[in-house]
Amino acid sequence: MRHNLKGRKFNRNSTHRAAMMRNMATNLFRHGSIRTTLAKAKETKPYAERLITRAIAAELADKRAVIEVLNDRKVAHHLINEIAPELRDRKGGYLRIIQLGTRLGDGAEMAVLEFVGEAEEKQKKHASVKRETKKQSSAKGKSGVTKEHDEKTHARDEQSREHLKTAKPKKQAIVDRQARHKTPPPSSQER
Repeated sequence: MRHNLKGRKFNRNSTHRAAMMRNMATNLFRHGSIRTTLAKAKETKPYAERLITRAIAAELADKRAVIEVLNDRKVAHHLINEIAPELRDRKGGYLRIIQLGTRLGDGAEMAVLEFVGEAEEKQKKHASVKRETKKQSSAKGKSGVTKEHDEKTHARDEQSREHLKTAKPKKQAIVDRQARHKTPPPSSQER
């Protein structure tokens, strides 16, 4: 039994586990959130939070340590210059794990690992989108179509009318095609 042995092995050797943690942390800082298994999310969370704490400290040695750990130098600079200053006021708990349920293929528990501030930003963005759609719906006329949309469809309808004027009728095109590909009858049928 593995009593008092910290950490999950994920059926990988130590270098593979280390590379996996680096990749997951890099992708988390690149995209803002990652979707993974619950066990991997639970292992990645403290690993990434330690990197965020070092990036917030912003000493030269801390910056070098973050750059050394993350696979992409641009992502490391993004963490140090943009993400860390936003999280400077927090005393910890920069990330959250949201459980999603089981994966269909193998039944593994899935989760999303994301920054705590991301949810509030998404809610604000969603609310602003709702407000804009309400404004657009109130701008619609009696026909239920906005003026801009009506102009677009009008131009498209006019283009299709022009196309129909220049296009050949279908039956004529079929007859022309058959005439072009008509092969002469065999010599026995000519008589």
